Amino acid sequence: MKIPSKLKRILAQLGLLIIAALIAWQELHRPPTIPSDVYPYLTSLSPALVKQCINENRTSPTIVLEELLAIRSTLPEGEGLPLIDQLKGSVPFSDLDWGAIPQKNQKIVQRHWEILRKYTYYQPGKYRFPVIGKTWFEDSFGADREGGKRRHEGTDLFSKEGTPIVSICRGRVEQLGWNRLGGERVGIRGDDGNYYYYAHLQYISPALVKGQQVQAGDPLGTMGHTGDALTTPDHLHFGIELPNGQWINPYPFLAVWQYWGEHRDA
Repeated sequence: MKIPSKLKRILAQLGLLIIAALIAWQELHRPPTIPSDVYPYLTSLSPALVKQCINENRTSPTIVLEELLAIRSTLPEGEGLPLIDQLKGSVPFSDLDWGAIPQKNQKIVQRHWEILRKYTYYQPGKYRFPVIGKTWFEDSFGADREGGKRRHEGTDLFSKEGTPIVSICRGRVEQLGWNRLGGERVGIRGDDGNYYYYAHLQYISPALVKGQQVQAGDPLGTMGHTGDALTTPDHLHFGIELPNGQWINPYPFLAVWQYWGEHRDA
């Protein structure tokens, strides 16, 4: 049976439309490209250094926090102090006199400044601490689990059962309910593109549904020990997965967010 030429043209056009739609879908769902230097730098910043810069920024409000942190995290004290003195004197970052600082080091400071401006984890008020009330936690990212079969890909925050858990940022509910390891868990796709994982909850807030938008500070549930935490003390397992599927250490961010929360009105 011979296919009419008009039908062939329609089928060809339809095929092109399908291909174009598939390409568009792939582009829309392609994980954003994150420069390889971003998260190694951000997670290398010690909470102690960030807190020092927060306090210095409070006493010298002419200094922008990101500028101060970029300098202090990159240059030795002797090299960085003249730059900081200029910032205190209201010299714009773009007009700093770098003196004898090598151009290579200047470029690194400027790159770190760009990262801190774009990735706003350390900016005041941008992110919330996920636990409401007293809690304790330590850096256990990468620790052995199940006898070394897997690594710990998050931070455990301990408190009593029923302690409120809130969203650290604005985003949408992507996962909700039970899984084997996490028990009752909530997964939020932040507006920043990252996936934020809250596991071992006692209860999930009944108001939550998949696809729902949440704001920073919105209730997600309460702390518990569900899933593979059944025999452990009550805690929240909090994880951060980048759009490319890489899990990163949440500890430095959590330590700073907790500090911001405790000193919000200071």
